Amino acid sequence: MLWSIVSVSVLGVLLGTSFRAPALLVATALTALTTGLLLDAPLVLRILLPVIALQCAYLVGLALATLWRRASDR
Repeated sequence: MLWSIVSVSVLGVLLGTSFRAPALLVATALTALTTGLLLDAPLVLRILLPVIALQCAYLVGLALATLWRRASDR
């Protein structure tokens, strides 16, 4: 369970720095589907925790990309 959250978080940061919302929607659907099928935990935890981690990591990646672009424009 921990490795799935870590790997989904890394994916979220990479998506945030490179892609926008449509890619996040696809990644969220794939994350919910694969973690729902592969992990062995209660249904709500095995789907909800990785999806929340993906969404939060995407926002962190988006913030990092914005800061990086603002710094390079100066």
